[in-house]
Amino acid sequence: MKISTIITVLNEKETIKELVGTLAGQTVKPAEIIIVDGGSTDGTWEMLQKNKKVKSFRVLGNRSVGRNFAISKAKSRIIAITDAGCIPDQNWLEELINPFSPPSPRLGEGTGGRYRQVDVVSGYYRGQPKNIFQKCLIPYVLVMPDKASKTKFFPSTRSMAMRKSVWEMYKFDENLWHNEDYAYAHTLKRAGFNFTFAPQAIVSWLPRQNLKQAAWMFMRFAIGDIQAGILRPQVKNLFIRYLVFGYLFFLSLEFHILFYPLMFSALSYLLFAVVKNYRYVRDPRAMFWLPVLQITADLMVISGTVMGFMSKWI
Repeated sequence: MKISTIITVLNEKETIKELVGTLAGQTVKPAEIIIVDGGSTDGTWEMLQKNKKVKSFRVLGNRSVGRNFAISKAKSRIIAITDAGCIPDQNWLEELINPFSPPSPRLGEGTGGRYRQVDVVSGYYRGQPKNIFQKCLIPYVLVMPDKASKTKFFPSTRSMAMRKSVWEMYKFDENLWHNEDYAYAHTLKRAGFNFTFAPQAIVSWLPRQNLKQAAWMFMRFAIGDIQAGILRPQVKNLFIRYLVFGYLFFLSLEFHILFYPLMFSALSYLLFAVVKNYRYVRDPRAMFWLPVLQITADLMVISGTVMGFMSKWI
């Protein structure tokens, strides 16, 4: 089975060499590695031009533009996708394409004694933190192993494969600049394509390095969801939670008896942020960073959602 691996990059000089090296060293090697540069200014493009292991193209535009172009150049009927800033395990590609083998009771969804062929494979991704901040950030960004399931785990372009025929019917939406892979997965699911989860097809993801970068990431994801027409139930609950808190806070300015219960509720919420994620970190310093990241994520998601709606109305 021949596989084309595609990647889009922008200013990834520090990470691209290791990524290409791990792809070239896979237990099942890709027939080709296609990398589309979106206009790097840090020397990434020059490095790609010198690398004989990859087919490199320069196409200005967002990630959707780059991915569509890369897949259009792919010669294989199976497309594997990962992102810059990720490092695949050595057996990543082998595990990722295994579900495309002839259908068996282990794969696909049976109907009437027959099994549908797999169209889209969701690989997995783990965080590769270098400090306590990144370690605390990971539970807010990635789906943790105990929460991943075959029915709810949507593919990310960090670790994903699909038949080229799927892309020929539904391409990445080039109008989306943020969180476009999540929107793409929803489009494919609604279209009825058969998904499966390959939990051992793992790439390591390098988390954002500081709170400013993390805040922009949370906001960007929220903007992308709204622009793609996706309003997650947890976002609705988030708005309700903060609207109720805001209303009660202003009410407490008049009725002081409400102030202390309100502050207790706020502290309980911050404690909840620690309780729900501490098991993934297990470091006393997380007692500071987990609440900070919870509030940062909440405020950025609210802001990004509002900005997403405004961008659609303007």
